[in-house]
Amino acid sequence: MTAPPARAVLARQFGFASATLLVVGGIIGSGIFFTPAEVARALGGGPAILGTWAAGGVVALAGALTYAELGAMMPDAGGAYAYIRAAFGRLPAFLCGWMILAMIASGAIAAVAMSFAGYAERHVPLGAVGGRLGLAALTIAALTAINVLGVRPGVWFQNTLTVVKSGALFGLIGLGLALWNAAPGATATAAIAAAPPAPAPLPPLRGIATAFVAVLFTIGGWQQMNMVAGEIREPQRTIPRALATGIGIVIAIYLGANVVYLHALGRDGLAGSAAVAADTATRLVGVRGAPAITLAAMVSILGFTGVALITNARVLFALGEDGAFLRAAARVHPRWGSPHVALLLLGGWALVLLLLTRGEFGQLLSGVVFADWIFFGMGAASVFVLRRTRPEAVRPYRVPGYPVLPAFFVLAALVGVVSAFLASPDTSLFGSALLGLGTVVHLVASRRQAARERRVS
Repeated sequence: MTAPPARAVLARQFGFASATLLVVGGIIGSGIFFTPAEVARALGGGPAILGTWAAGGVVALAGALTYAELGAMMPDAGGAYAYIRAAFGRLPAFLCGWMILAMIASGAIAAVAMSFAGYAERHVPLGAVGGRLGLAALTIAALTAINVLGVRPGVWFQNTLTVVKSGALFGLIGLGLALWNAAPGATATAAIAAAPPAPAPLPPLRGIATAFVAVLFTIGGWQQMNMVAGEIREPQRTIPRALATGIGIVIAIYLGANVVYLHALGRDGLAGSAAVAADTATRLVGVRGAPAITLAAMVSILGFTGVALITNARVLFALGEDGAFLRAAARVHPRWGSPHVALLLLGGWALVLLLLTRGEFGQLLSGVVFADWIFFGMGAASVFVLRRTRPEAVRPYRVPGYPVLPAFFVLAALVGVVSAFLASPDTSLFGSALLGLGTVVHLVASRRQAARERRVS
């Protein structure tokens, strides 16, 4: 009898620095340049705004510490997909991978690539590449190719972008603190005066729900580092340290940026802004500050796109390893060592979504935020099940404050799901329909796999 082929294995090439930068890069995208205005529009004053951002940071830290235990115990590709599979079974895990491929990751990649192209259009003509849509497509294709050609080129490129965008935001915070008492110049005053009046805060319940969804969206993404746990060196030590360090950096950036935004623009100015970071820079140093922040936003968006490709392709790799669907996604390129099929699937489907929608995502993306947090919460809830069903498993790191801290995060995830539904019910129902379709696909694929196994035996 012929022995089965050896299982493809991804090499462990991520150290502590790269893992930490994946955490930071997976969180900081375009959100911090825009969503503070949404939070300000939803709420009535500075204390409520900063309190909501601080609450988001606490939620992220609780989730990261919970995922640190799971990642150190199960340092495999897939992150939450692997934890949900071990704790709750194949169907919930499949739906996690299905939603990541169908819309959560692929849609986000397409949307932020379109946002990158929109920024670029302000500075250079894009007719030669087909306008914004053409540049967005080229961006996705180029980043996919970089990562297909090997883990090291993709990680090096990604690390560089993360360092640049983090440095730019720390620079804006430092500038705001250094010029705390400075009066705006004439051009800045005129630009601020010309801004449209700020909207009134939303009714309390809807305002809190809308603000919380915006904060969760902006501070989410730290879990993506767990998706590449199978490629992290010394994962039992590195994963908890990288998660804690990366979350700490992001909380410092987000709270610092919002303090500066509020001080420079005030609640009404922040709520009425279409580009809060650029308007803050204009308020601090005049119109010459806006181009630098615009460039930083472009780098940030590009970096987030790269992280989304690197990490979520590993979920598809794990899905392929299970064998019920997309089996080819588990292949590793013999020369470059990358999960090339998974990367091409994710990048290719993101391109399809981009072209089908002509880049008009808007409400579509906000509607699947609720599905993302369903699997966030399920991934964290896995710690309770696995503590009971696998008590003998080696746990190099245990979440502090168990069971209170993980329970708090699961509850926060549930609040996030409900808040997303309240903020965008129609598109949340669309996300529910995608989950239903995924259930059907899983049942069909499972039956085919069972039939195939019977024929082999």
